[in-house]
Amino acid sequence: MATGAARPLFVVGTPDARTRSIWLTQLVLAASVLITAILVMVLEPALFGRWNFLAGTIAVVVITLATLGVPWSRLPAAAVLAVPFADALAIGLMSSGMDLRLGYLWGFPVMWVGMHFRATALAAMLALIGLILLVESALQTGTMAALRAFVVLLSLTFIGITAHLALRRTRSLRRLLRRQAGRLTATLNRHSDQDRRTTEILNGIDTGIAHISDSGAVLAVNDAYSRLYGLDPLNPTLPARSVEYTGLRGMPVPFSERPFARASRGETFSDASVWLFTAGGEWRALSVTAKRLAARGDEESSILLLVHDVTALTYAERERERFTAMASHELKHPLTVMIGNAELALELDDMAPRTRERFEAIVGASERMLKMTESLGSTSRRGFSGRDEVDDIDLRHILLDSVASFRPTAAAGDIEIDVHADEPLWVTADGFRLRQVVDNIVSNAIKYTPRDGRVRIVGLIEDDTVALVVSDTGIGIGADDLPLILTPYFRTAEAKKTTGGTGLGLGISNDIVRAHGGTLGIESEAGVGTTVTVRLPRAADLETGRSAPYRTEGRA
Repeated sequence: MATGAARPLFVVGTPDARTRSIWLTQLVLAASVLITAILVMVLEPALFGRWNFLAGTIAVVVITLATLGVPWSRLPAAAVLAVPFADALAIGLMSSGMDLRLGYLWGFPVMWVGMHFRATALAAMLALIGLILLVESALQTGTMAALRAFVVLLSLTFIGITAHLALRRTRSLRRLLRRQAGRLTATLNRHSDQDRRTTEILNGIDTGIAHISDSGAVLAVNDAYSRLYGLDPLNPTLPARSVEYTGLRGMPVPFSERPFARASRGETFSDASVWLFTAGGEWRALSVTAKRLAARGDEESSILLLVHDVTALTYAERERERFTAMASHELKHPLTVMIGNAELALELDDMAPRTRERFEAIVGASERMLKMTESLGSTSRRGFSGRDEVDDIDLRHILLDSVASFRPTAAAGDIEIDVHADEPLWVTADGFRLRQVVDNIVSNAIKYTPRDGRVRIVGLIEDDTVALVVSDTGIGIGADDLPLILTPYFRTAEAKKTTGGTGLGLGISNDIVRAHGGTLGIESEAGVGTTVTVRLPRAADLETGRSAPYRTEGRA
């Protein structure tokens, strides 16, 4: 039947260290006394029947039971002295008038007092035992009893003093160890704070840092290094998710030639350039330096790997070079148009002398500016690395506009231009860059085609690609020079004789086409002509290279 109230349970708490020490000391004495009593009862029953021996044994048992029942944690420390003093009296009662020498049992209370209390308590204990021995020797006749009492007291005094001095040494050593532990703890905390501040500083900078042992083990990396190489912050020894390449969209760097592998072998180097394709799909230009850290104390020498992200600087430098090269190259097209139209105007017979002088001035100034742009281009190199803005555009419109701008130049050289692009040529691309490609190719076709020549341009769709084919009947390119035609500043000997140039146009066009996921191919025969074919993905996903179906929605 439920009573509606829970009964309180009596829970015995775990004794503290002080209580356990008191119990253990007293139980050792009680066990020694009981073993002695059992032996006496078995071997000398007559001695066991003596009242004082029996009373002393019972007294030790009673003191032990009382010791186990007293709540020592609530009593002052001096209260424990009652136990060894009571034990001394009980032992004195047991050994009184006995031929069996039980004085050795006094060693237990003497050592107890000597190890855990002051010298005054030890002196009191020895005085009590001496008084007991004095009384016992007085009740006996002869000098042997007095001598025995003196020897026992002297032995107990030596034991007590030795235990007391050992305790003092132990306490002094404990205090010393405690102070040393405190100093070590403070030093450890100070070093931990310094390490934490150092780690915070290293994690707060943008430079990737890796600390590598001579055996190639990773000792530490900062957050910037982990982010760049896609490492697991909890276990930086796992393989990196980022991949190093020899160049932008180049070939992967062999494992043995990677900066980390070289540093693990103990190599030191400075400003090693590498391109990193990160786990997030980004290209990062890195400058890597490996420095050796000298050994200090017990620490062995190690390698510090410093990784600087120079992507912004690299692109800025390439942009500067690209701007210089393209500015010098692209200025030639409008200048060529100006010169061509001015020369056509000069062929008119009914032109006024004053007007003719002005057109001649235009031609002269344009030719000088053309030479200046060619000189500017000769001091630069191509540096195109990607697209700026992309959109769905009709390549046919770009082609027709470009051809229209060069028709006067072609007409001035009696060159016929045929364009065949009857359907829209939709591509996902940067219109400005594609206009550069078309201008470069059409301009070259006209420039290197002699009088009465022909340039044929065809735009068509081939499956998932848009193709632009520009063929001319010009001077052509020899078989030996054809593999080098896309090399910066390279021009064939025949081209140098025919007209000026920098040798940058086709190289820039090739970079632009490749950046759009396309290809630029050149077929040529010296003295016959050249055919340049540009293929671009039709409305393509240029990041993955997967072509999308031809779309006509929303286009005029």
